[in-house]
Amino acid sequence: MRIEIRPAFDEAVMAAEPAVRKAAAKTLVLLQSLDLSDLWKHPGLNFEKLHGMIEPGTGQQFYSLRVTGSARAVTCLLSGPTLVLVSLHVQHDKAYRKR
Repeated sequence: MRIEIRPAFDEAVMAAEPAVRKAAAKTLVLLQSLDLSDLWKHPGLNFEKLHGMIEPGTGQQFYSLRVTGSARAVTCLLSGPTLVLVSLHVQHDKAYRKR
């Protein structure tokens, strides 16, 4: 699977504590090894649709995936398939707030 990283995701990772940065790097390596069907089935990533949340600029559906026990990445899917890492939220409840 192809991975695209948006600046907001990268900035949040760089500002996070070392444990979150390490987990984000590990998650990125894992994501690169998966295909789309593996992503949906992977038990540790908890990849799920964020109902009612779309990216304003493109209209793409937002999804969430687990980076750590408390950190979540907000993502969207493009054809190809390409997984776009849009943002990182260290407190997962904030990831589910409407933008």
